[in-house]
Amino acid sequence: MKKFLVAAALFVTSAMAMAETCHVDMVARNGRSIDKFSSYDYDFEAACRQALRQCTREQDRRSYDPVVSRATCNVTSRRPVPPPHQRKEVCSFNLVNTQNGRVVDTFTAQANNEHQACRKADDKCFDARYTKQNPWKFSCEKIRGGSRPTPRPNPTVTRFCTVDRIANGSISGRVVQTYTSSATAMSAYEAESRACQKATSDCAMDARYSQRRDTCMRRY
Repeated sequence: MKKFLVAAALFVTSAMAMAETCHVDMVARNGRSIDKFSSYDYDFEAACRQALRQCTREQDRRSYDPVVSRATCNVTSRRPVPPPHQRKEVCSFNLVNTQNGRVVDTFTAQANNEHQACRKADDKCFDARYTKQNPWKFSCEKIRGGSRPTPRPNPTVTRFCTVDRIANGSISGRVVQTYTSSATAMSAYEAESRACQKATSDCAMDARYSQRRDTCMRRY
């Protein structure tokens, strides 16, 4: 059992090492970080675009909050140094609707060897599958490249997130109420994001109908 856990930990570490991560801060006018967003992809720019979209979507959703609406979304990650050029192997996976056989999307990745390329492409397809309302109605099928990676279990990671509702729209104001939510997903990042969305949504609903101009702020 110990050997299995060690192997699993090494696999997760190596998978994260191959992906590029981008962090974005939502920063208030006084320079204080209101919220943080992270995304990962096998391309740094794509990861940053996803993280920035998360930040701006959150601003749109909380546009009634003056602190949030006037904040800026800033990339805090540095661009990684590219490795020496070498020949890349390519692998592709189709996301298929198993009910009608229709190809919904295709995901292609490159890596130093075929197995890594297929792992990356399968990861992208797997992520897209679990954004669907009914992920079990879809499957990821390899169409080009090396051998198919070993299938992985369903999401089992659980994370918690706490959000404070602060009186009168002031960052340094009094905490009126605290909201804590949990979520389970295929990765720690996705689970934490879902938990924070739920906690922030609960806070925002109460803030919108309060007699004050309250602000919702994630607790770190």
